[in-house]
Amino acid sequence: MPGVRRRCPRASPTAWSTSSRGAGKSHQTTLPSSSRSRDCGAGRTICANQEDMMNMGVLDESLREILDAVSDGVYVTTREREIVFWSKGAERITGYSSDEVLSRHCHDNILVHTDVLGKNLCFDGCPLQKCIETGERQEVKEVFLKRKDGERLTVYIKASVLQVGNERYGVEVFGELQSVAGSALAEQLRKLSDASIVDQLTGLYNRRYIDTILDQQYGLFKRHFQRFGIVMIDVDKFKNINDSFGFLAGDEALKFVASVVQRSMRSMDFLARFGGDEFIIVCPLIELEGVEKLSGRIVELVHHSVLSSPESQKNVIEVSVSVGGSLVDYKDKSAIDIIARADEALYRVKRDGGDWYALG
Repeated sequence: MPGVRRRCPRASPTAWSTSSRGAGKSHQTTLPSSSRSRDCGAGRTICANQEDMMNMGVLDESLREILDAVSDGVYVTTREREIVFWSKGAERITGYSSDEVLSRHCHDNILVHTDVLGKNLCFDGCPLQKCIETGERQEVKEVFLKRKDGERLTVYIKASVLQVGNERYGVEVFGELQSVAGSALAEQLRKLSDASIVDQLTGLYNRRYIDTILDQQYGLFKRHFQRFGIVMIDVDKFKNINDSFGFLAGDEALKFVASVVQRSMRSMDFLARFGGDEFIIVCPLIELEGVEKLSGRIVELVHHSVLSSPESQKNVIEVSVSVGGSLVDYKDKSAIDIIARADEALYRVKRDGGDWYALG
């Protein structure tokens, strides 16, 4: 349970923008490997062949320069899909530098690969994972990825394997579909995908998509004991906003809350409009303390931010939220159980007047 309930006056408000961004066999190259290891600092010990893969020294400098020179993005992962090389093309296309992705896993919500129907390929149908497991080359003609700035791009993917001694690495090459198929087709595919997974008002993920993320996170917890949390957010007295300022103001209030919450959470978290005036955040790789900190931060930032009426900048709409958080538990039989606990905590806050948070 959170600590003593406190409320600061609405002083020094922060203005927020309401806009949202919302096969065949592969060719394998066998290269020498080493069992040496060294301490790389920051608590990380990296085996020599992984270090060599990061520096691409095990190949040779000329090949690394070639990979960095191609316009397509190229990255290399271990069997567990830990990224050990990230090309200049990958930096350009995604907006992520190599320092931001090296040693992370490609399924850590970095690029969020989805197909045209909105299915998250990182957890179900990953072409790179299939390639690593089977040794067969994979090719997908239309995939969507999320850039660092939130923009979603249509790309094509080609995956193959690289053998380094006894270790098998996955190599993914990806490029913007617009460059080969034309901007009209790429935009048409992007709109088709957006319609299936994006809430049209806020630009956030929709209920359909977040349900798949919840199932995937629960599956990861059952298989690999990777904990995740849920944060439910409800706009306080939303009906009063509609009645007092009109439905246009109500829409602006929803976009306003979405914008503030996006700025409150981690880059790896998933935010969706759950329905009506309710939002949900799915937080991978988190503990209860992190869920509580996020919940409190959201309440405070919304409380101290200001939304002006769309009809008159002089009319300020005071917006607050109630928040309920929960962490996956070994007793949970499905993701529904986690949501139920967060929802019950949210109800307690609403019952006590809102504008606060509780954990369930």
